[in-house]
Amino acid sequence: MKTSLNELRLIEHYLLSDGKDGESFLFEAKMILQPELKQQVYWQNKSYQMVHDYGRKQLKNEINNIHETLFNTAEHQTFRQKVMRLFRK
Repeated sequence: MKTSLNELRLIEHYLLSDGKDGESFLFEAKMILQPELKQQVYWQNKSYQMVHDYGRKQLKNEINNIHETLFNTAEHQTFRQKVMRLFRK
């Protein structure tokens, strides 16, 4: 089940395009005729989802760290007070 670089490019184009061009329809026909290709598309899509989810998790951790720094350290107490005043009104 070796995937060539050209196949990877085609799969990537299929997954990242809007799916409304003629190439996408042709690729879908290829997947019907070649179940192995359909499986490769599935696993490539899963890989993209995992990378996306990992990136979201990293961003969330970074935002939480910034929040902790700005709202829970003494040196940023005046900033915290200004923000809290904005939400009191």
